[in-house]
Amino acid sequence: MKKLLIATLSTGLLISANVQAEAPATPAKVAMCVGCHGANGNSVVPNFPKLAGQHASYLEKQLKDFRDGFRKDATMAAFAKGLTDAEVKELAAYYAAQ
Repeated sequence: MKKLLIATLSTGLLISANVQAEAPATPAKVAMCVGCHGANGNSVVPNFPKLAGQHASYLEKQLKDFRDGFRKDATMAAFAKGLTDAEVKELAAYYAAQ
């Protein structure tokens, strides 16, 4: 019985550790996206694309292009200009996993 309890608790700890590892390291950055792109990247407004489920490499490139001025949009440029490469990667991974 003790072995079963220990195995169950260990599994629960591993699962919760994995869930925490998948959470974005920059929740404030994710919060900035919600206003236009919706909760979890599921926009309901046609002008703002859905981010959820897009390929991480695609999202990363788009964010870097807005940040670096290759794509032009005043709103996106304002949000993206302060992002580091690590934050871009984290945001892209977060939305790809949604």
